Amino acid sequence: MDNSKKNIHTSGALGVLLKSGKIKKIEESSCSLNQTDFSSNLSSSIPPIYKTESGVKFSEQELMYIDPKECEPWKYANRHESELGNMDDLIKSIRENKQLQPALIREHSLPHDDVKYEIIFGRRRHLACLELGIPFLVIIKKLPNVQDAIAAQDAENKLRNDVSNYSNAILYSRLIDDGIFKNEKDLADKLRISSSTFNDLMAFSKIPKNIVNKIPDIHGLSKQLAVKIIQLLNKSKENYEKIESIADKIGVTIKSQAKLEKSIESIKIENQVFLKKYNGIDGRKLFTFKADGKGLPSIVLDKEIAFMINHEDLCLYITGYIERSIQKSGCPE
Repeated sequence: MDNSKKNIHTSGALGVLLKSGKIKKIEESSCSLNQTDFSSNLSSSIPPIYKTESGVKFSEQELMYIDPKECEPWKYANRHESELGNMDDLIKSIRENKQLQPALIREHSLPHDDVKYEIIFGRRRHLACLELGIPFLVIIKKLPNVQDAIAAQDAENKLRNDVSNYSNAILYSRLIDDGIFKNEKDLADKLRISSSTFNDLMAFSKIPKNIVNKIPDIHGLSKQLAVKIIQLLNKSKENYEKIESIADKIGVTIKSQAKLEKSIESIKIENQVFLKKYNGIDGRKLFTFKADGKGLPSIVLDKEIAFMINHEDLCLYITGYIERSIQKSGCPE
């Protein structure tokens, strides 16, 4: 695809975007690019200035069409493959109405082959343009600061509201592990999320991988259920196996915190030791039959009669009973 001619036709795209209301012109006297939500150095102050719905400010020179083959998602893209949504509808919309939402890209830190740019947001639009074989409408920004790029991506995702809490939590955890942000508070402040909301969201990143893999739709799981899972795991070590055993029902038949807690309690009842006491015809206590959580039985003689019983005779009697039971069941030797 030859971009040499297409890249100069920004006025047409700008007009369409302004007419659709997807971007707005900002008066130079009331706003400067240095006041952008994401960075104080995203661009130089070249009037007129425009702003996208998610708050990215740009000049006309930064809006252009490029070959979609020159782009790829950046390393901190947080949209999972399962969250691409209905691509057929998007492709149809762009084919019939053109691309009405520009993507945000920056120059690739490690360009390779034909790839020159990293997509900060607009992955679905990128895939649609690739499928249609048409130029990709983008805003090209100098974004050397990863924190600013993350803030821009997060603002766009909140506007679209189609990236899961799980995907965001995993990304946020990775950003902290990679040292992009000092700690959770530093990241929450950058994203303008309250500490309590951010802590609840990060519960997704703390769910053990074995449990995550067994939950049918972790991307559709509610934040409330994620928080309850972590609370139960922190409450008791035994709850790990219990939650893992019902993970395939979480979000399907177990959709509330109360239902999850009751399900855990029911497992505890089923697995507790079974006890049954046996008395003689005169009411005297004889023995107690026990079965542990795995169903393995044992018999405990009452201490007052234990010395009266010939243990060898008792064992021989039990042996005979077991052998007769095996023969009746037809079990192999």
